[in-house]
Amino acid sequence: MKQSLFYILLAFILTAAGLGDARKGNDAYEKGDYVEAETFYRSALEENPENAQLYFNLGNALAKQDKVQEAIDAYLEFDKRAESNSEKALAQYNIGTLLAKGEQWKPAKMHLRNALKLNPTDVETKQNYELASSKAEEEENEQQQEQQQNQEQKEPSEYALAMKQQAEKLVSEKKYKQAFDLMQQAMQVDETVSNFKDFIERIGAVDQINN
Repeated sequence: MKQSLFYILLAFILTAAGLGDARKGNDAYEKGDYVEAETFYRSALEENPENAQLYFNLGNALAKQDKVQEAIDAYLEFDKRAESNSEKALAQYNIGTLLAKGEQWKPAKMHLRNALKLNPTDVETKQNYELASSKAEEEENEQQQEQQQNQEQKEPSEYALAMKQQAEKLVSEKKYKQAFDLMQQAMQVDETVSNFKDFIERIGAVDQINN
């Protein structure tokens, strides 16, 4: 599958009367001065607290500064005020994109799926959803493998330590087969005995040489 580039959708062009600070915010955003853009958008919101597009633009300015939590909050405020599914999809897409850039694949997948439900014909959203889904699956598989490895590496139990000590005594008496058999049997009933895998393999190898 061709991997799509995750990118934040562009800000709204705000030209309505009474939105002078918003226009200044757009100018600053286009120049790459996202700190100044944020300042102007916040100022505009003080005068127009229910203007949905201002929240979206603020979210973009925050996202460009890697202020992830604040950006998500701004996009959600836009989502609450947006009137159409296509606009709501923009918020969900940008949240998913922002999370994907931070490799937070599971929540990214969820928000991109939300965007796709709201705007099912958007090709870019579909491609990015598929990519995020693939990454989320890889992440889950890695976590499962890590959990399995952690389980395998549990600290040896008192029983395992006792068996190891007994096996070492048998080794000191050159009773390698008995020591090997003892550890093999112990491993069948206590998985933490596998912590001594190298020891078991070593005495098994010596036993084979002696035979």
